[in-house]
Amino acid sequence: MRTRLFMESLFFPPESQAQVLLPSPFSIRAARRLENVLRLPSTTLSAWWADGLMILQRAWALLARRRLLVSFAFVLAVLVVVVLMPNDLLILDWMRRKEAGCGLSMLNQAARELSYWGDFMGFNMLVFAGLGLTARLRRSLFFRRLVIAAVIGTVACGTLANVSRALTGRARPSYKGEPGFYGPTLSASRQSFPSAHTATAFGASVPVAVALPPVGVPMMIVSAGVSWSRMHNNRHHPSDVLTSILLSLFIGVPLGMVVRRMRRCELQRRRQRTTTSVQLDLAPLKPVIT
Repeated sequence: MRTRLFMESLFFPPESQAQVLLPSPFSIRAARRLENVLRLPSTTLSAWWADGLMILQRAWALLARRRLLVSFAFVLAVLVVVVLMPNDLLILDWMRRKEAGCGLSMLNQAARELSYWGDFMGFNMLVFAGLGLTARLRRSLFFRRLVIAAVIGTVACGTLANVSRALTGRARPSYKGEPGFYGPTLSASRQSFPSAHTATAFGASVPVAVALPPVGVPMMIVSAGVSWSRMHNNRHHPSDVLTSILLSLFIGVPLGMVVRRMRRCELQRRRQRTTTSVQLDLAPLKPVIT
C-alpha cells in the first residue's frame, strides 16, 4: 500500500494537475517483482520505474502533438536514405582513398578500439554508470531522469536496429557474394541494415545532448567515431549508419526534450518557493488592534 501511494504521488506532472499519469496495475506488479529480484528498496525502485513511465508517456505525447512535423521529417529521412543507398560502395571507396594517405595502421587500430568499446556493454555502460553515480552522489532528480532517458533511447534504438537488420538481410560490404537485400536471415554477414553499434551509441548520446549539451556533445563525438569505425572496418554501408543516426534522432530528441522541460519546471518551482519565502520574511507585521 505504501509503495502504491508513493508511485501515485510521483505521477503528478509539475506543470499542472490536469495531466495526471496514473500507474497501471501491471506496472505496480512488475515493479514489485523487480524489487524481489534486485533486492532494492521499494522507494528507490518505484521512483526510477515511475520516472521511466512518465518520460515515455510525455515523449509520446510530444510526438503526437507534433505529428505533422514528425511525419514530414520521417518522409524526408526515408528519401535521403533511398538516394544515398545506391552510392554506398562509391562512398566507401572514396573514404579508403582519402584514408590511404594517413597513417593507416593507426587508423585501423583506432577503428578496432572504437568498434569494440562502442558496443552496448562498453561505451554505453560506462556512460550509464557515470551518470548514475552522479545522480546518486548529488541526489539529483535531473541526473536520474537523464540516465533513464539515455537507457530508454539506447535500448529502443538497439532493439529496432537488431530486428530490422535480421529481417532485411542486407549484405555487409565485406560479403563475398552479390550485394543487396536477402530477406530474413540469421547470418551475421547479411545483417548490415542498419548499424546496431551506431544505433545504441547515438541512442544514448542524443537524449543527453538535448537535455545537457556539455555532457552530451562529447558523447556525440564518440558516437560519430563509432559510426566511422563501422564503415572503416567494412562492416556497414554509409546508408546503414545514416539510418541508425536518424532513428536515434526520432527517438532521442523527444526523450531529451522531456527531461529538459521537467528540469526547467522544477527550477521555476524552486524559484517561486524562494521568492514567496523571501516575501513572507520581508513583509511588515500588521499591528494588532485590541
